[in-house]
Amino acid sequence: MILAYRTSGEGLSRGRVVLVEDEPNLRRLGETILTKMGFTVSAHEDAETALVTLSTHDDIVLLATDMSLPGMNGVQLAHTIRARMPVVPILLMSGHDQDEIDAAGGVPNPGMTLQKPIGLADLRAAVDTLLS
Repeated sequence: MILAYRTSGEGLSRGRVVLVEDEPNLRRLGETILTKMGFTVSAHEDAETALVTLSTHDDIVLLATDMSLPGMNGVQLAHTIRARMPVVPILLMSGHDQDEIDAAGGVPNPGMTLQKPIGLADLRAAVDTLLS
């Protein structure tokens, strides 16, 4: 498990998760769950704003992204980030089937895909697996 001490008054954190989800309700839910899991969460509605956070923070432990986003999709974002951050795990959350995800370029390692709808236990298990 990755632990980092946060000096900004946030106490102990497992690190920063960049969450990218264009659906506001799902984004808020994901942010709440990940925060309760002990992460600092930077939530974004599109890949372009997420890229700013990804390039300006050095405490990122996970990219969790939806597949369908305005502009750049989640697979494109994953590959862009992989080129800049070779070891940050990627969690792609999608309602698309695996063939569509693979046709778009797949999820680079280390990474995994969770099919929507995603249950709380599945999200927790996937995050813990990727960070172990």
